[in-house]
Amino acid sequence: MPPKQQQVVNVIKDEETFLNLISSENKKLVLLDVHPDWCGPCEMMHPTYKTLQTSIDDFEKRVDIYTLGYSKIVTYKHDKFNREPSSKPRFVFYQEGRLVDEVQGADIPAIIERVYKYLPMVY
Repeated sequence: MPPKQQQVVNVIKDEETFLNLISSENKKLVLLDVHPDWCGPCEMMHPTYKTLQTSIDDFEKRVDIYTLGYSKIVTYKHDKFNREPSSKPRFVFYQEGRLVDEVQGADIPAIIERVYKYLPMVY
């Protein structure tokens, strides 16, 4: 039987989790799916995340994918996002505590390209 894979997308449920993800201590690439709480396009991203999980060696050691509803941004240090919430989802990329890139809207090819661009070596 193949090994069980971890859940690909996790929901940020508290500020501590959020701050740990964007900490300079976290050596993984963090893809943060920031979206309106009602966002349908964000749900369609799950197959893309699953494909990334199966196609990247040592995915669990290299990439964290989390979702964060806009309603939580005010609670979780809004200043880290440099923008007001909008009706479009944002896909924000953090590396070692720095916001390195973002994609506006559910642009799947752009999101995949950035994951591979910023993918760290295995630690």
